[in-house]
Amino acid sequence: MKIAILGGTGSIGQGLAVRWALNHDIIIGSRQCEKAESAANEYTNVLKKFDMACNISGCINPDAVGQADVVVLSVPYEHVISTIESIQADLKDQIVVSIVVPMKKDGYFKYDQPAAGSAAMVIKSALPESVKLVSAFHSVSAKKLCKIKEKLDMDVFICGDDEHANQVVCDLVREIPKLRPLIAGPLEASSMLESLTPLLINLAVFNKIKHLGIKCE
Repeated sequence: MKIAILGGTGSIGQGLAVRWALNHDIIIGSRQCEKAESAANEYTNVLKKFDMACNISGCINPDAVGQADVVVLSVPYEHVISTIESIQADLKDQIVVSIVVPMKKDGYFKYDQPAAGSAAMVIKSALPESVKLVSAFHSVSAKKLCKIKEKLDMDVFICGDDEHANQVVCDLVREIPKLRPLIAGPLEASSMLESLTPLLINLAVFNKIKHLGIKCE
């Protein structure tokens, strides 16, 4: 499968790229081709150190989406609509995974809930109807994800309206050792997932605990 990660030059984008590159073709997308290619080379070299074969490339966002079966949106909330507008012509029937979180800092991190209810619902309104949107990966430690040999022992909560798309994302989660996918409801419930990100950051900061995640027992 071909997976495009838009915003793949960030830490969670890197983590997903190096984890999934063992089984899939990964395309790092960016507004700047040079930045995407540099990140792709960096991630390839990380895997080469462990003698792991991979196929990671980099290009501008529209070209990445045009090749992909699955598109991961890992961009800041304030850039997500402009990013979707730039790839609109290349969106067909892909599965899009949103990791996007609208939040702000005012002494601590706050979930900045959009009028539509969540970033996922804002994104859905901007996507063609043929595209299936899934919300996921909001509570996973990006730092741990980047450490290719580390087992995370965390749960990944998933919201989506299309059963097939949900299962594709569940399968991608299971490919990463010790991650377990859990369906958390329809896409409309995504605000609960998105609000976990600032919560975990605050818990880490105020309690001086690094790389928090969530595991349900």
